[in-house]
Amino acid sequence: MARSAPRGLGLLLTLFALRSIGFVGQERALPRRGRAPRHAAQDLVLRKLTPVVLCPAQFGTREDYEELKVNLEERGFALYAAPLSRLDWLRIVPSTFTKEFFTAELRPRKTLGFFYEALDQAMREVEQDYGPEEPVAFLGHSIGGWVARSYIGEVLGDQAMRRVRSLVTLGTPHQPPPAESVVAALDQTRGLLTYINEKFPSGSPLNTSLVTCVAGSGTKTPASMEVMMEGVGEKLWNQTQNRSTFLEEVVALASYLPLSGSTFDVEGDGLIPVETALMEGEFAASTLGVPVPQRT
Repeated sequence: MARSAPRGLGLLLTLFALRSIGFVGQERALPRRGRAPRHAAQDLVLRKLTPVVLCPAQFGTREDYEELKVNLEERGFALYAAPLSRLDWLRIVPSTFTKEFFTAELRPRKTLGFFYEALDQAMREVEQDYGPEEPVAFLGHSIGGWVARSYIGEVLGDQAMRRVRSLVTLGTPHQPPPAESVVAALDQTRGLLTYINEKFPSGSPLNTSLVTCVAGSGTKTPASMEVMMEGVGEKLWNQTQNRSTFLEEVVALASYLPLSGSTFDVEGDGLIPVETALMEGEFAASTLGVPVPQRT
């Protein structure tokens, strides 16, 4: 489920989501205190920035989101990405040799403790720059979205409504495959997502009005293998767009099947199907910046 940092359209979707819950354009000044991780402190004082804690995608690092950080700062947001390294993800390996892994009963606090530690550090950085009472917006990319949900629920708990302005997820696989699908028993998360959906449905303990899901719909798989092979020569490499639409369809087919239980005629961002990226409940949702029906 690893994904690259959002660029271009991803930035627009992020801004759309943040705007939809009332953060773009808010007038607020950064306090004259603490460490300044991005610019000189005197420059930050003159800026009006809303702190955003970023939960990266699998194997994602701060460096992967440098472009997003700069673009968001220009628009009034200070991005505090969880300081993860790619090697940190190896700390999951011991969990794969446990009974809980084989019985699909893994729990996020134990399995993803390294991610929680990185988020603790990002929160401390916000507190150093803004003070302990400043609420933050959480931005989760790919599986970072449901890690954010579990962190808010398990770590912040009763303080969540006071400390969290909002939760925005970008291409996060919130939904398991349908129970009747052939891949339902696979459970790639080995119980992690099931636990999060049961304990923290619809972004709980946050009000659903503070939760926004963004789903990309740029890659729709063909209706059948026959349709996919039509004009395959032209799709192998599009000189005008400098891309291989055929390769994109192949990757989408391989990714959509274990996530949604379906392969053909599925709409998504190339890795995550739209339906998979929306949480249950009534809350703000968007696909390419356009409202879509809510899951109920």
